[in-house]
Amino acid sequence: MLRRMSQINRKSVLLTWLLSYMAVLLLPIVISIIVYVQSSQALENEIHAANESLLKQARTLMDNQFETMERLNYELTWNVRIRELLYSHKYTLFPNDYTYDLYEITKTLNVYKNSYSLVDSFYIYLADQNMVLLPDVYRDATFAYKLMHDSAELPLETWKTHITQKNFKGFIPMWRVTEDGSRRKAVAYVSTHPPDNNRPVATNVIMIDPSRILHTIEHVGLFNKGHVLILNEDNEVLVSSSEEPLPLDFLFTQRMATSDFFFWEYGGERYEVSYVQSVQSKLKYVSIIPSRLFWQKAEQVRNLTYMSILISLLGGGMLTYFFLRKNYNPVRRLVQAFTTKADSDTAGGYNEFQFLQQAVDQTFLAMDRFTLERKKQMHIVRSNFIVRLLKGKLDGHIPIDEALTTFNMRLMTNDFAVMLLYVEDNTAFMESIMGKEPADKLRLQQFIMQNVLEELSARHHQGFVAELDDMSACLINFSDWEPDHRQQELLRIATEAQSFLRTKYHIQLTLSVSGVHSSLAGLSQAYVEALDAMEYKLVMGSKEILCYWDIHKHEEAGQQVGYYYPLQVEQQLINYIKIGDFPSAQNTLDEIIDRNFRGAAVSVPIARCLMLNLVSTLVKTLSEIGHVQESLPVPNRTKFEKRVEKLARCATIQDMQGQMAELLKQVCEYTSTKRQQNILQSRQKLLSDLIRQVHSFIEHNYHSPSLNITMIGNHFDMKPAYLSKLFKDSTGEGLLDGINKTRIAHAKQLVAEAGKTIGEVSVCVGFNDVNAFIRTFKKYEGITPGKYKETLGRQAD
Repeated sequence: MLRRMSQINRKSVLLTWLLSYMAVLLLPIVISIIVYVQSSQALENEIHAANESLLKQARTLMDNQFETMERLNYELTWNVRIRELLYSHKYTLFPNDYTYDLYEITKTLNVYKNSYSLVDSFYIYLADQNMVLLPDVYRDATFAYKLMHDSAELPLETWKTHITQKNFKGFIPMWRVTEDGSRRKAVAYVSTHPPDNNRPVATNVIMIDPSRILHTIEHVGLFNKGHVLILNEDNEVLVSSSEEPLPLDFLFTQRMATSDFFFWEYGGERYEVSYVQSVQSKLKYVSIIPSRLFWQKAEQVRNLTYMSILISLLGGGMLTYFFLRKNYNPVRRLVQAFTTKADSDTAGGYNEFQFLQQAVDQTFLAMDRFTLERKKQMHIVRSNFIVRLLKGKLDGHIPIDEALTTFNMRLMTNDFAVMLLYVEDNTAFMESIMGKEPADKLRLQQFIMQNVLEELSARHHQGFVAELDDMSACLINFSDWEPDHRQQELLRIATEAQSFLRTKYHIQLTLSVSGVHSSLAGLSQAYVEALDAMEYKLVMGSKEILCYWDIHKHEEAGQQVGYYYPLQVEQQLINYIKIGDFPSAQNTLDEIIDRNFRGAAVSVPIARCLMLNLVSTLVKTLSEIGHVQESLPVPNRTKFEKRVEKLARCATIQDMQGQMAELLKQVCEYTSTKRQQNILQSRQKLLSDLIRQVHSFIEHNYHSPSLNITMIGNHFDMKPAYLSKLFKDSTGEGLLDGINKTRIAHAKQLVAEAGKTIGEVSVCVGFNDVNAFIRTFKKYEGITPGKYKETLGRQAD
């Protein structure tokens, strides 16, 4: 069965389960492999760390050995007798002291030999004398070589090369002859003394047997099975724990320069090579250990891991087949049961769970669609029922109690009130909802308002909201809770609803509230009261809470409501507008509105009448002004009419008052400006006439010696100084200058005529003193009258 299903239906859950079981089976195996790999790597790191730690321990022990050689070299180098022998130059004066000093130095070397028991042998090579100083004895260099180093591995010339180097200090491999005459390898520390006048002086040679060094690591078993090497700065082998030859040049020059650990294959075997640098010198400590020594136990762990993985695969495969078959049989039976009832296409293969899910989803979808349609219809029918209930238009064939039960409207008491909500501004709310059609946004707005009102009512009572034309109506059914405070409850619900919707959703509302009625038959009256209160939005203003009992309380008290807008006040307002007195016009308008709406509420018809009269007054005033329209923001007749129409259609007295005040300000500013311009033009005309008359008076009286500013001022009945100032402001020159210029102009005409002297001319133009005439003439013409006359005579000739 399983084989057939897997062959014909690749989407089957059977295949999914098989892959899941395989994933569950393989997951721990994969994790085991990862853990094994990580463990192997960690083990490798631990082994390398342990090997490095052992090598560092060996380095510490070996460094102590080499430190002993360096310390002996230091004492030899700075020994007073030896330095005196090498650098004092006293033997040119006392040659006999040289042999004695050599003897004394050999005795000193014997003391060092006894002090440094770890050093096998040492000597000092004297370059000038070609002599070697030994403990208790000194010998010729050639004889000393045969005594100390005679071997084929270290010829005499090579030995001399080592000990005659300049400025050398370091470890080198050597051969030495032991006391029993055998030849053995040695580690030699060669250190030259500072040269004297650029010539070699002496060289210290300190030797130690490699066995002393290797003795320190004999207890480390891992090193005993591998190779331990000590290399000098030139990668020469100083000490080796193995006699097997290795290609050290290739090994240490190419690989040790890049890493302190690497693998190396030699002679068919893999080695793990580690090295560390000496702390005190330039020596390198190298361990070369076969890899098989590290991984003997790791190989057993690897084989055990492979065996456990194989057993897990076999056992897991058998369990997978058993549980797969056991779990699939119930699913197969369910699919067979639904196949005959579900309308699904299974020709191209299918997943059993998806098939079952589709069948169940189709069933639930059909149920949800049915439930949704029922709820939609129920909401519409319920809303229509509430509207008919408010308007008193119920069907008498259906008992009202049965209808209330049908719409799940269980009444608490027989006390009711009606609240109407009118949306003044929802622009911000509509803009905040993105990606929806306007109709959907309005439905969402209605849904929010309905929920808010019903929840606020449900704190102590219950409310039922329905859509009503361009408003929303809320039928509030009171409970028995605090019956004496029901008007306060209505105000609380209205206030909280208005504040919450304005703050949270930016929906601006005007609400009207009816009085409380104690029967279902009184609901229609409550609805009429709410409508009546909403009408007072014109008087009270928008975005308010309008309560029926507050608006009509003056009727209950028998108060009479008057109408204040007498003709004399209207004419006074018109006069203020004409003369451009905006503050007075504003105060008059505010007084009219205040006198009408202060105290008891004015009825809506009277408020509309007052609004139309105020608009009429403004239109009449603008018509009398006439051309003032040219200065307003509505320069053509059509726009002006629209402005007046907008003013007449104001929804509230407050809106009309604001628009009228703005228009009044514009008109008054224009008329005031125009009035000031007219006054200024009149003053300019009068001043021009006055100046013209002054000029005419001067022309007729210039020949009079008594003509002056005082005479002119008296003639025009004005103060001379003020008249002179007006004259100068108009003409740019003083009045006295005007008199003198007129006299000089006539004097020039008289001078040009033959037969009159300068004195006669001065008398003719009103000067009693000829000298004064000459000075004045020269002031305005730049030359004297005589010069002017001569100039005219020359021009005539």
